[in-house]
Amino acid sequence: MDAIKKKMQMLKLDKENALDRAEQAEADKKAAEDRSKQLEEDIAAKEKLLRASEDERDRVLEELHKAEDSLLAADETAAKLEDELVSLQKKLKGTEDELDKYSEALKDAQEKLELAEKKATD
Repeated sequence: MDAIKKKMQMLKLDKENALDRAEQAEADKKAAEDRSKQLEEDIAAKEKLLRASEDERDRVLEELHKAEDSLLAADETAAKLEDELVSLQKKLKGTEDELDKYSEALKDAQEKLELAEKKATD
């Protein structure tokens, strides 16, 4: 009889231990689920931040491409203007040379006129 009582007490103790372990397992499960939910929320927040960062990166890259295109167009315009400036400088040099030539011819003509007037008055 004592053996049965001891056996009953042992089974009762085993049952209590099993219930305690079950409660602890349930608490651990709840904690794990809460942690999992928190991690999922953190992941969702990080994904949202990542999408915003990617959108900003795309916007900045688009602005960069536009700026590069503008710079290229400005460089092309500058090159054309430099070519035009060289052409105008050549034209100006030619006009200055022509002016010098005509000035020299005018000077010669004036000298001849003065000489002719002097001869005419003598």
